[in-house]
Amino acid sequence: MTHSLLRCACAGLIAVFVSACETDITQHDAAYSHPTTVQRKTARLDVGPLYAGKPSPSDQERIDEFLAAYHTQGERPLEVTVPGKSTDDPAAREHALQLANALMQRGVEAEDIKLYVAETQTKGTASVTFPIYITAPEPCGYPGEAWDFGHDNAIHPNYGCSIQHNIDAMVANPRDLVYPREMTPGRSGARAYYVIENYQRGQALPSANDLLQDYNFKISS
Repeated sequence: MTHSLLRCACAGLIAVFVSACETDITQHDAAYSHPTTVQRKTARLDVGPLYAGKPSPSDQERIDEFLAAYHTQGERPLEVTVPGKSTDDPAAREHALQLANALMQRGVEAEDIKLYVAETQTKGTASVTFPIYITAPEPCGYPGEAWDFGHDNAIHPNYGCSIQHNIDAMVANPRDLVYPREMTPGRSGARAYYVIENYQRGQALPSANDLLQDYNFKISS
């Protein structure tokens, strides 16, 4: 009986000590107190009338700048929206396809483009949009609590602020702070096999053009 009471008393003391050790993680980890300021927004470009199925010279420059931001800070899809009397309006659908073609001519994959027709009885403007990631670096240097005050061993409110501020200000693509990019394809396993096989046999090493002949496509001139 005595041992049971002693064990209960020890368990109670441990619970008290554990609860006393619980604290707010944001007071001790700068990653929580000063997280990245990345925000997901929508970039939009209004495009004027097409001439012979192509954007005007001024719009072509604006589209180039728009796509530069898409490749560095955006993510798919690119959404093309054109006005039309109905979703089956032939002129509106042709307009959307012509804009999509202008995007594909600038290196955008067809699968990354979505086309929409906005029903309206008034003359509207076509637009292109995509999700874009931006940062709004947090200002640092606020006084907060006194440096020599505070008995919970917490970090100062300014601690880590300048580091995260600099990261947010320097990042080339803010989306990288949210999730990593997709892996690029590695070296061809087929080429490694042929190189090693020929080397072991004392034969000439195959070139890249030789390898392509083993696949179901041709090298165009």
